[in-house]
Amino acid sequence: MRKSMSWQKSMSWLWIVGCFGLAAAANAQTPPAPAASAAFDGTYTLLSATRVTPTYRTRGGQMFQCPELTAGPLTVAQGQASYTTATGHRLTGTVGPQGQLSMRSVAPPSSGGGYRPVETEVTGNISASGYARIRQIGNSCSYDFLWQREAK
Repeated sequence: MRKSMSWQKSMSWLWIVGCFGLAAAANAQTPPAPAASAAFDGTYTLLSATRVTPTYRTRGGQMFQCPELTAGPLTVAQGQASYTTATGHRLTGTVGPQGQLSMRSVAPPSSGGGYRPVETEVTGNISASGYARIRQIGNSCSYDFLWQREAK
């Protein structure tokens, strides 16, 4: 009885070690993701900004209008993207090899009595034809932006 339990235990360990070994070998053979090409590099001029959420509710239950919002130019260089919001927050992130754009910013609460950090998340895509379409989602309001790459 002891021999069969010992054999089963050994086989269990062998199976576990084998699975981890195969996973490590497969991971080692996976080629790295290609870097974003220079095809998206440049400065993009804002064409439009549209409110996605027209209003927001404060923690106290008051309802307010989301303000009209603009943004500075979008700059892309070597897979890195950035722009500054109308409120002065600088957003930075990455551009993938197919033009997928991702940014995130967390700023301290506003000095006017804010109770939580100001979080901003940006997702979108840059097309090969030179247009960047993104959605900026904040704590209270969200916006869609459209930029066009300036001629080189």
